Amino acid sequence: MDGDPTATARIVTTFDPDGLTSAQRYGDACVVCHKKWPRPRVRVGRLPDDTAVLACDDCAEALTPPTGLCPFPGRRRAAYS
Repeated sequence: MDGDPTATARIVTTFDPDGLTSAQRYGDACVVCHKKWPRPRVRVGRLPDDTAVLACDDCAEALTPPTGLCPFPGRRRAAYS
């Protein structure tokens, strides 16, 4: 096993390419708002073939959860004694 075994896995969203334009599939347009300039830079997910899906800064902020928060609300971490 490579990497840090204590690190948490990152949740990656998989997008359906059928609902995207060719510019969105190739990273030339934001996956949310279709904006082409400035070119989207933030990776927010992937396609089924592992191609990166990109969003502009404003839309990426809305798509990604804040860091440091538990992605599963209502669950608490318990310490083992």
